[in-house]
Amino acid sequence: MPFLTIYTNTELKDGKKLAEKASALTADVLGKPISYVVANVIYNPNMAFGGRSANKGALVELVSIGLGNKDKLVEGLTSLLEAELNIEEVNNINISLNNAPASQVASGGRTFE
Repeated sequence: MPFLTIYTNTELKDGKKLAEKASALTADVLGKPISYVVANVIYNPNMAFGGRSANKGALVELVSIGLGNKDKLVEGLTSLLEAELNIEEVNNINISLNNAPASQVASGGRTFE
């Protein structure tokens, strides 16, 4: 159960492909079955980075029970988004990591505790 949401103001060539790549990377780094990963890619042209909507970037939110090697995860997601979305300024890729207790996460009608 990692829940990954990627918001970007960069037009998507293939959002499905990006969601699949991000899912695989997240599952691999976190050591979770890919069947538990949910990835959502949202294009929003109304986003501004550094106060300007012309600046291309991404905001990523990840909720997971356990985050493992956070640095490796952040590096991997940043590299993926930089390449896939052609984001020139790496500081415009912002990632929020949320380590959720199992009692606060549910799937299939029940919590993970």
